[in-house]
Amino acid sequence: MKILLLGSGGREHALALKLKASPMLVELVSAPGSDALEELGTCVHLDLEDARGVAAWCAANRPDLVVAGPELPLVAGVADAVRALGIPVFGHDAETARLEGSKAVAKAFMERHGIPCAASWTVTDQAEGEALIHAWPHGYPIVLKADGLAAGKGVVLAETEREALATFRAFMAGQFGEASRTVVFEEPLVGMELSLHVLVDVDADHAAFAVLPACQDHKRIFEGDRGPNTGGMGAFGPIPFLRAEDVQRLRTVLVEPTVKGLQRDGLKARGVLFLGVMWTAAGPKLLEYNVRFGDPETQVLMQLLDEDLTALLLEVAEGRLVSRNLKLKPHTAITVVLAAEDYPEGAKKGVPISIAPTAVTVIHAGTRKQDGQWLTHGGRVLNLATSAPDLATARAAIETALPQVQWPGMQVRHDIGLKALKHAEAGKTVQDPW
Repeated sequence: MKILLLGSGGREHALALKLKASPMLVELVSAPGSDALEELGTCVHLDLEDARGVAAWCAANRPDLVVAGPELPLVAGVADAVRALGIPVFGHDAETARLEGSKAVAKAFMERHGIPCAASWTVTDQAEGEALIHAWPHGYPIVLKADGLAAGKGVVLAETEREALATFRAFMAGQFGEASRTVVFEEPLVGMELSLHVLVDVDADHAAFAVLPACQDHKRIFEGDRGPNTGGMGAFGPIPFLRAEDVQRLRTVLVEPTVKGLQRDGLKARGVLFLGVMWTAAGPKLLEYNVRFGDPETQVLMQLLDEDLTALLLEVAEGRLVSRNLKLKPHTAITVVLAAEDYPEGAKKGVPISIAPTAVTVIHAGTRKQDGQWLTHGGRVLNLATSAPDLATARAAIETALPQVQWPGMQVRHDIGLKALKHAEAGKTVQDPW
């Protein structure tokens, strides 16, 4: 089976490892790929935002399945162009991808379909936005979101009126180009944040979904959730104190209305939705939609999934998904990110990495290979991932493996999952203060 995998990072390497583990013989082509992905197949240099270019390659090479990793090609309409050739694509069309591509579109969808979320205002006029800040009714921080894609940097929690005004003015002045000339203001939500991934297969005549275990990401660079935000320094799942009734509540309150909303709005969805959720004192509320797998959550989910990923993604891509419980390992999985010196402000590249044999899975995110030597080549360089019967054992396995993978200046958090573990050991639930 010939698969074209779009992307080049840790998420894609984790997906590639799972795809290659299929009982089927998988010929993997990655675009643009990486040195690590090239060890699992071949790489082709395609511009993932050039829908016509990707479609032309697919027309000439006829893959059996295209799997989209990042959101940019989906927003650019790559799935539409390839699907028009009769080639199955695991990835949403451009209209559905607007749920991530536009915060304003996503908020309107949530409100239209009664999905619990933060109160919000969408602003395109500078005077209107400044007046809203001066009269802000919800206390601080004010959450300001650039409407469009901004490489994960378009959300600011402004702690003061002065910071809110400065952020808003920078957005409106084009800090992120057209992406920030529309700004969504939201009330702050307090509680425990989690990531919920749902495989969805929706069209006018069919609506099926399958929920993956809830994960928790750790965004800040330093232990104790201190320092600047990153793309994610580690994740684990499932969450040990999330009970069966809590998972059912997520399905009832957030997932089912989303799937029904897609169908009512005439949207087609064949891929994954990654729901960013805040569990507040009033229950779960939706922060945002993402139209692709999360990173580093994918690294966790691929450790937990106990079925053939290739067959599963093809099932979704061909519109054959049946709503069901996925087969999962009865384990907890964890991934820890190893980041470059100077990350997240920058990334020191070209530093030699020492990788000795280890019992955990090594996932490449920002590396390159030169003369047989792996070098740092991005901010988030490697992930270590594993699963174990419980979170404490999984955490211990990562700690045991860490000395085997090192380079000068490497940054790593040793507390991934620790807060949740202590919460569970204290007998607390998701309803208790986080």
